[in-house]
Amino acid sequence: MSKNFECLYFLDTDKLCVIEIKTLSSSTFTLQKKQYQWLLINKENLSIKKLRFKSMDSSHEIEERFFDLGYLKFDAQKGVYISKEDAVQHPLKNTNCNQIPETIVDAITAYLTSVTAAAT
Repeated sequence: MSKNFECLYFLDTDKLCVIEIKTLSSSTFTLQKKQYQWLLINKENLSIKKLRFKSMDSSHEIEERFFDLGYLKFDAQKGVYISKEDAVQHPLKNTNCNQIPETIVDAITAYLTSVTAAAT
């Protein structure tokens, strides 16, 4: 399966990861929807939830993103995701996009393929 996205940010922990991607598809669906997406991935079962972006704040060192399902704050080395569902804080490591495990890449690729297929 060929990769249909480009990683922009990859924040990782043992149980979950938060990733910002840019889809590579040039389909009408992609053009109608946002080409940039934030995804929350449960690493235990590879379930993916789309984080609907609400707003952001950034400075020279700290980035903040506000989503429908939670809040993300990160810098060049680390971050924290706070889920609205269970109000749990998840410390994250800001990791190089080249270090995404192949299982995560495959799960995202399958997710994007299914979302695109469902929209057509």
